[in-house]
Amino acid sequence: MEVFMQVVESRSLSDAAKKLSLSQPAVTSIVKRLEEEYDTELFARVGKSLLPNTQARLLYSMAREAEFARDMAHIGIRTSGRTSQNVIIAVDAYSDHFFELAGKFSKAFPDYCLIIKSSAFFAQARYHSAADFYLTYRYMASQDEKLSIDIKDRIYVVLPREHPLADRSKIDLHTLRDEYFVCLKDPLNKDTGYGATYSECLHAGFIPKVSVAVDNPAGKYSAIAAGCGIGLVYNTELRLAGATRNCVLADCGEAREKQAIALAWRQDRLSEPAKVFLNWIKAYRNGASYELLEEMP
Repeated sequence: MEVFMQVVESRSLSDAAKKLSLSQPAVTSIVKRLEEEYDTELFARVGKSLLPNTQARLLYSMAREAEFARDMAHIGIRTSGRTSQNVIIAVDAYSDHFFELAGKFSKAFPDYCLIIKSSAFFAQARYHSAADFYLTYRYMASQDEKLSIDIKDRIYVVLPREHPLADRSKIDLHTLRDEYFVCLKDPLNKDTGYGATYSECLHAGFIPKVSVAVDNPAGKYSAIAAGCGIGLVYNTELRLAGATRNCVLADCGEAREKQAIALAWRQDRLSEPAKVFLNWIKAYRNGASYELLEEMP
């Protein structure tokens, strides 16, 4: 995959070979093995350049996600061996505001490590049983103690920068009925199998054509940036979507699916570091100072 990613970035077998200190035949052989493994061509030759096709761009995006996950695993393993001040948070929803809070907490408590994992890491079990907290939609945490983080009230479309509609600041959702969409999977949604943005299209009067389905927001925006389709995003994820290179945003109006995103927990399962994190968030939300943390309920 390292060789494949270098070919995508270099647009040339020979340039990739030089950067990797390999022979060109070796790089060519690796690309051919990948194409045989996935039973598809990955590149088209245009002049002197080797251009990745849609399948290659998608594979490249997923490879980058895997590389990021590997790096995060290294960080988590190294820090968990040195400190007991870990707070584990399982995530199946995304909130810009939550990550703002996490950043402020990290600055206030540099000896604490927030380990944030996708719910996919907790497969085959109710994942929050292995975590201190989980960040999810409020309705999914009805039996747990919880704090609302933010509310979805507007929806936006995420477009590749070269899309014909990319110069518009506002787009009616129904205008997108003929587009191909990149959607988040949601196995808990028995009706569609996709996340809430899929239902926004249904409310707008059309069934979206799904070209790619992924299980995490970063993968979704990477696939959009790679030209695999367009996607919808709530105001709770604007910073993540807007930070994706080669993507633009357009306002599609008021959201129909207005679930609150919540930080939820089971009180009897909280570690001592997790209690510090929870008390800090409660104090921060109430405008209290750090000295008042011990007095918080």
